[in-house]
This record gives sequence, structure tokens and C-alpha cells, in this order.
Amino acid sequence: MNSTSLFALLMLLTDVSSFQTGGFSSVSSLSPTLQFSNSIQQSRKEDESRTIDSHLQRGRRRVMNSRLYSSNGNGKFDITRPTFDLYSLRSIRGDALVRYNSLNQSEPLRINLYLIALVTCFSYSSLSEAVFDEPASLEGTVASILAGGFATFRFIRECSRRSEKLSKIEKESNAQKLPIRLPSNFAKKNPFVERPFISETVELRQVFGSGRRILAICGPGEALKSALVDAQVLRRRLSQANVLIVPVPTDLTSSVREYYANELQLDMELVKSVPFVAEADNVPEWAEYFRSLLEEDENNPNVVGKELVWFGLSSSGKSFGSGVGLPRWLEILGQSLLPMEMLDQDESEVLQAESGDGEHSARNQVLLAQKQFYKALTEGSLDNIQNVYDVSSSKQVTEVLDQGGTLDDWELCLRDGARPADLKTGDPDVLVVSDEMAYSTTIEFPLPNDPSASLLAVQQWVRSKDGDEEEWKLQLHQTIPWGPDTRAGATLRCDCRGCTALASSRPVKSQYNWRGMID
Repeated sequence: MNSTSLFALLMLLTDVSSFQTGGFSSVSSLSPTLQFSNSIQQSRKEDESRTIDSHLQRGRRRVMNSRLYSSNGNGKFDITRPTFDLYSLRSIRGDALVRYNSLNQSEPLRINLYLIALVTCFSYSSLSEAVFDEPASLEGTVASILAGGFATFRFIRECSRRSEKLSKIEKESNAQKLPIRLPSNFAKKNPFVERPFISETVELRQVFGSGRRILAICGPGEALKSALVDAQVLRRRLSQANVLIVPVPTDLTSSVREYYANELQLDMELVKSVPFVAEADNVPEWAEYFRSLLEEDENNPNVVGKELVWFGLSSSGKSFGSGVGLPRWLEILGQSLLPMEMLDQDESEVLQAESGDGEHSARNQVLLAQKQFYKALTEGSLDNIQNVYDVSSSKQVTEVLDQGGTLDDWELCLRDGARPADLKTGDPDVLVVSDEMAYSTTIEFPLPNDPSASLLAVQQWVRSKDGDEEEWKLQLHQTIPWGPDTRAGATLRCDCRGCTALASSRPVKSQYNWRGMID
């Protein structure tokens, strides 16, 4: 190879670099009252539309029209049209490629430099004769081969990282066009709403601009029903974190709304009062998207429709987690779905329960039992703790112990200096699932002078006999750091035996994790 041909090759590679890294500018893609008579049905729909439009206005301003018009003729240019990427050797959504280039401006440059280096090193013999007019030496040949091998390794590694990032961005971009129906109280609370969801369909990208996060769960009815029980337990916390749950059934036999109410037993009154669930529109499109997340996984090729599959997107449309199986709600809240505002120490619901006359409702009974638990905890009374707890062991604590975890018994946990003597609680909530089981949540403040240091606690209660009477007994207590500026590093689980702590750790590469399928 002479010097002229080498110069032509380098110019060609430089032109490729310019095409891959330039030529595009940065693009942002984040893009109701009582029914008096049938004659005002249409008017109500228009009011709904205007309300939603006003609250999604900011999101829509941040979403660019995906159709760009060409400068010649009447042709149209679609920015989402797939473009062949030379380095990943496959077609990529055009908008995903533009977003990647705007966020990773140095990576294409590194790839091009490694490519030039490997070509130069492996062309050492020809360059030596063309430039120095003498044959390449043995030492120089060996050094060029080693340097070329290193440059090849780094080139392949950078191309692989580029392909992974592009795949993630592409999946996030595909999710933003999925359609949903928002809860009627999405814009503002209205105690007189008649329907749980609005009639207008919106895309996910319009929701992101309003600061909402999305957690979508796909699976058969029984598995979805189990997941939604946990979601209803945490409904107030999900609302505080600005999260919408989107259930996607794979065995839909009726309308989505009827399926939610009948098959999944979703309490529509809860949805009306606390907007934490959105209705999936065009369920087949949603199911196909979930399948696309798993199409590259050899271990779970046909898992959609058999098991739960979930993914979560932040308010900017980026993935914060995904996986197969029942979501670990408490851990996800502690790590990724933090509250949007400072939490307060409101105990009005407990005071109302204490002031009730005669027979208390099940909800009030659980609230009073919860207060007894915290009184025993802060005072360090072992007898009262044992009286509050059910004698049966919790499977969640047993799971940790079976994996080698350690347990501190209650005698140790209640010692001076070990127990949270100054702990305050606020904003309690209760969900009575059946006559035998209930759940409660509350916000814990271990430092009374620092309201920003808060924890989210979840308790599972069972009704058991205590002599001739039945009382609510605590079976499991879980707590995790949860505040606007606090990302949890550990969680605590307690039952009648004591407490065990779990620290967060990096998941094994081969396992599904909070960011596994999209990332």
C-alpha cells in the first residue's frame, strides 16, 4: 500500500467519523363533574379534554413532533425511521441515534480513533516500505501486532457498549408511544367523579412531562391480582411518589375496566380517591412491547402470558428498573420511586380511631394496634412487643435466614441505645384485605428535629384469637429509608423472633434486576 492509498483510506475513515458524530442538532423527545342529564355528556367530555390538556401542557411542549418536513417537494421525513448503524451493524431508530449522539459525544470519537489505530498498526509493514523505503523490522512488526490487537479489543468493546446503549434508548423510545387512560383525579382531586378513568387516550410521553412515573405490569390474571394487592396497600405512597401503575392483562376476556374490577378485584373507589392506577389502552400493543423486551433472552423466550413481567420509567422517560416476577415494591420505592415532597407527621387518623365510640371498624382496630406496636418499640417493652406480634414466623424473614442472614432477637433490639426511643410516626394508612388479613403503612421519623430523615414502614396483620376475643396481631414489619433526597441502602424486616437487615448489592449479571431487561 503506497502513501497515496493510505491517505485516501484515512480520509474515508474521517468522513465516516463525521457522519456518525455530526450533522444533527440536539432533539428533546420527551414529549369531570356530576352527570345531571344525558344532554351534558358531550360537554363533560370536552371539559375532561381541556383539563387533561392543561395539565399535560408542559409535557406536550417538551415533545417534539416526530414528523419533519423536507425542504423540497411535499415529501415527509420521519425521524423515527430506522437508520443503519455501521458500528452496531443493525438498523436503529433515527431518534434513538440522535439522542445517543447528543448524550455520548465522545464515545463515537473513541471508536473512530481505535479503528484508525488498528488499521495503522496492522498496516505497519506497508507503511514502513512506503514511508521509510525499507522493510519492517522484526521488533516493529511484533510491536505493531500487539498494539493492533489491543486497539482491536478496545474497538470491539466500545462498539459493544454503543450497541447496548442504543438498544436501551430504542426500547425507552418505543415505550413512549404506548397508550393509556389516566385516572379521573389525575389533574386534581374531585370527590364527585363518577368514573375511575377518563375517556381520552394519551401516550406515555405526554404523561412524563407532568412529572409522573410509570410502572407497567403484564401477566395473567391471578399473578396480576397478587401484584395489585401490594399496589393497593402502597397506594398513598405511590401517589406521593407520583407513580401510575399500568396493569396489562394477557388473558383479557372483557373490557379492560371490567377486567380490572371483576378479575383483578381492583377497588375502583380507591382508584377514584387516590390516582395510582392508569388503564392500559390497546392491550395487544402493550403485550407485544413486553415480548420485545424479552426477545433477546434465551432463558425466558415465552415468559409473557405465563409470569409477571414489569418495567418502570422515570419522569424523564428513562428506565429505572425491569424484571420477571413479582416486583419488590418496598425496595423499588426506596431506591427509585422517592416521594416528590417532604413528608409530614400527621396523626389525625390515629386520633380519630382513638376517639371512636363503641365497636371500632377493622381499619380503626388496625390503626390502634399499630400505635401499640410503636409505643412498645420506643419504650422498650419486651412483653408488649410479644403481645403485639403473632406467634407465627414470617416467610419474608425466614427467606433471609435461609440465605445466611443473621437475626437480632427483640431483647437485643429493645436495649437502650439500640431501639429508636425518639421515633415519631405520621400519615398512617390501612387496607383491610379480608376478615383475616390487613396491611398498614406509615412514615417513621427517627430524628424528631430532622423531618427530612424519614422511613417508610409496611406492616402485615393477621386476626388471631386471644382468649375469647379476636385481635389483630402483627406478623411482619418492614421499613426502608424513604425521603425526597434519600436513596435506600438497606431495609429491615422483623417478626416475632426479631429483626434482620438487608443491604443493597449489585445484582449478578445473569439475573434479572431492577434495570435488567431494558438496560
